Amino acid sequence: MLSQTLLRTLRVSAPRSRALSTVNIFNNISQLPFPRLADIDSSPDLVVPQNDTLVQILTQNKVAISFDRLTTLGREFVAAHSDSSDSQVQLEAWRGRVMSEFGNNINDMCTVSRLLGKYSPDKAMAFALLKVAAECGDHDAAFNYGIQLSRGKIMIPGHNSIKAGIVIIKTLSKLGHPMSQVTIAEIMFTSKDLNERTRGIEMMKKAADDTPVACFKLGEVYRKTNVVPRDISMAKMWHIKSAKRGIAASYFTLGVILSTGEGVIDKTPDFAGALKMFELGAAAGNVESMYNAGMYYLEGKGVKKNAEMAVEYLVLAASQKFPIALLTLGKLFIEGAEVNRDLKRGRNYLAIAKECGGADGFIGKQADMVLDKYKHLEQTQCIIM
Repeated sequence: MLSQTLLRTLRVSAPRSRALSTVNIFNNISQLPFPRLADIDSSPDLVVPQNDTLVQILTQNKVAISFDRLTTLGREFVAAHSDSSDSQVQLEAWRGRVMSEFGNNINDMCTVSRLLGKYSPDKAMAFALLKVAAECGDHDAAFNYGIQLSRGKIMIPGHNSIKAGIVIIKTLSKLGHPMSQVTIAEIMFTSKDLNERTRGIEMMKKAADDTPVACFKLGEVYRKTNVVPRDISMAKMWHIKSAKRGIAASYFTLGVILSTGEGVIDKTPDFAGALKMFELGAAAGNVESMYNAGMYYLEGKGVKKNAEMAVEYLVLAASQKFPIALLTLGKLFIEGAEVNRDLKRGRNYLAIAKECGGADGFIGKQADMVLDKYKHLEQTQCIIM
């Protein structure tokens, strides 16, 4: 969470115009030095690793640069840092090489930056590509660069990276960039000043016109924060909008609201309604919804008990390595009360549960308890998972 000192530098109201020239933000970014290598001894294979997955993805995506040419850019990027007194001048020349290699294709530049950010031990070149893309006028690239700076992920010589990132995000929010508005609004929510928090709500609502993430955030604000008085009807309204616009987690939240009776005078739960939300969430890919739907069918909450349906949903959650779903399936197949006993399959699920949930944590200890309790049983079936 950002400090109140930084918050005071962000006192901005919801944008009323876009009079501020877009050119200014990109000029400001171009004036910042290029990111430093994470380690002075970093080698080219640390900024562009010889990674089979990276090579395959670059080939499949048919991006504007080959892996060999990207490797050359990596060597040049590292070489530019070898003379600290002249490195920024050399990096300016490197920028020109980047533009030439990518043919001004900003989308591909952002794609490669994202891939290097994922696979490179030293992410300096990934951030440098993001900087170049931002300088070329890509608002999303500028936002992502600002976020990385504000989190202290990028170190730039002679500058306070965190403050530089905040300035970028603040400027983008004034220009109407939705995710920048979401970020600034969340910071404003932390203020002790009610008027500041109220302006944050208005900014988030404006962002909600363009991004469903803001709808989700507003749903959570009205449900369980002290930013505004708690209002479950407003929370539901925003989560419904969020869910309809593709945020699967909102189906899960709506299910939780119904299952706990939130907003109902007598707190009466609506398990049938909750199950419907969990099933919609599961269909949209939300793993928590998959698990809850499975447990509702297993326990007969809001629906007639159906172990077969329960296992289907739990297997969906387990396929995403959800530890509690793996543990539950392991117990089901070893105990053999709700489904036919299958020790081999059950032990397999428990082994994966321990791997994903931690052998020494709650999941691991529960798995060991089940294995210890039923260790005397012989495997009677041979159903392969």
